[in-house]
Amino acid sequence: MNISEAKQIRIVDFLAQLGHRAQYVKSGQYWYLSPFRREETPSFKVNDRLNEWYDFGAATGGDLVELGKHLYGTDSVSEVLAHIERHAGISSLPRVRLPAAVLRPVEAEMKDVRLVPLRHHALLSYLRSRMIDADIGRMFCKEIHYELRRRHYFGLAFGNLSGGYEVRNPYYKGCLKNKDISLIRHSHGETQSHVCVFEGFMDFLSYMTLRQAGDRTVCLDAPSDHLVMNSVANLKKALGHLQEYSFIHCYLDNDLAGRKTVETVASLFAGKVNNEAYRYDGYKDLNDYLRGKRL
Repeated sequence: MNISEAKQIRIVDFLAQLGHRAQYVKSGQYWYLSPFRREETPSFKVNDRLNEWYDFGAATGGDLVELGKHLYGTDSVSEVLAHIERHAGISSLPRVRLPAAVLRPVEAEMKDVRLVPLRHHALLSYLRSRMIDADIGRMFCKEIHYELRRRHYFGLAFGNLSGGYEVRNPYYKGCLKNKDISLIRHSHGETQSHVCVFEGFMDFLSYMTLRQAGDRTVCLDAPSDHLVMNSVANLKKALGHLQEYSFIHCYLDNDLAGRKTVETVASLFAGKVNNEAYRYDGYKDLNDYLRGKRL
């Protein structure tokens, strides 16, 4: 068995063969009690569409080969493949057909990419539809233009620490170049005592819009830095930056993934972490709170 063959094995089926059953399934996300430790509530998630896993307790994830490294306690790929072949069997478990986007991301086909200040009326209209202040959008976002399969497209671009950009428009959500967290300092070159943590940049922009409007139900009354994970899968990258702060305020989604992320951060930074999701209880996230869109 080679790496390519191993990655085609469905993780959900492989875990079932090892005796691990999902506690529940929601929107193609299978939630398990972690196979790495004893626990009472599920913190291990498998995205069945992408055939990838993520463990919130360990802040790590990946494909089946990476899972094997943790299960069998080795960094040797050949050993992992031997274990997988022995447990799964070359013909006993069906193979999955991975989405083309996993093998060749659409971002790899983007050409003639250029960044300009945010000014396009369609993008400003998109921000208005999310009730985000246009000046806030201009302050933190750029406008990205690119060609894809001989057609021209554009969207909002939000920069990260690795020089990559989260790209959004009403029809597309992705990342150009390297995926990473974003860190916005309250004062240039200075670290505050407080940091607010967000999953995505739309929630960050919503928070800044609320703060500008004087909302004290949600917003802190203290100078704060802001960290945007740009995906809960980036949690491990965020942890090194979070250790710089005395107070960590988590503004994550009101769902299981959001709660598990907060639990992970709280277990690592005991006494420093505040789960602020109660401030917008009844809403999925900060942008839904801003728009008044209840669950």
